[in-house]
Amino acid sequence: MRKSAEFWNFFDGEAAPRLALRANTFRKMFEYLDRFDTPVTIIETGCARTKDDWAGEGQSTVLFDKYIRDHATESRFYSVDINKSATDYARTFIGPKTVLTNDDSVKYLGRLTTDFLASGQTSDLVYLDAYDLDWHHWYPSAAHHLMELCAVSRILRKDTLVVVDDCGLSGYFVRAANNTMNFLSPPIIAGKGRLVAELAARIGAKVEFSEYQAGWTGF
Repeated sequence: MRKSAEFWNFFDGEAAPRLALRANTFRKMFEYLDRFDTPVTIIETGCARTKDDWAGEGQSTVLFDKYIRDHATESRFYSVDINKSATDYARTFIGPKTVLTNDDSVKYLGRLTTDFLASGQTSDLVYLDAYDLDWHHWYPSAAHHLMELCAVSRILRKDTLVVVDDCGLSGYFVRAANNTMNFLSPPIIAGKGRLVAELAARIGAKVEFSEYQAGWTGF
C-alpha cells in the first residue's frame, strides 16, 4: 500500500523517468519501506553531489529526504559523506528529519551504531554508496562497502533492507555461433557490491533484487 500520494506522484512523475538503470530498484526500495507501520529509519553513505544528475548519480539523498518528510514525526534519515562540498550542497535542500554529517562513513557508522544501541534503535533501510567505483579496479570500493556493512551490522534486523549501488552483473563467457554466449561462470553481482554479495551468499542472506543496484535482507 502506497502511504504518501505526494511522494509517489513525485517519484512516478519526475524521478523515475530520469533514473535510468536505477528506476526499478529505487521503486522496490520505497515499496518495501511502505510495508512498515512504524516510523521509518533510513541510513545512507554517500550523499548527492550534483544537482539533477539523476541517471548518473541517482540522487538518493533527494529521494530519501522527500520520502521521510511525509512519514511519522519520529521517522529519520541519516546521511554521511566525506566530501565537504557534497554535504554543503545537500544541506541546501534537506528537510528537518534528515541528519547530515561530513565524515568518513565507516567511522561515522560505528558511532551511529553506538548511539542506536544505547536508545534501542534499528534501521529499516541501509543504502551504501560512499566510495566511487572504478569498474576496472572494483576491489577498493567493494571492500569499503563491506566495512560499512560490518560497522552497521549490530543495528540491522532480519527484515532490514541493505542496498549497494553500482552492482551491475558480470560473468565470464565466450561467444558462440550466431552471436550467442556460452557462460563459463554465471553472472554475479559485481562492482561495489561484490564482497557484500559473497558474504550474503555465505550466511544465507536473501537477495531481494539484483540489477544495477542490489538489495538483501537477512544480514
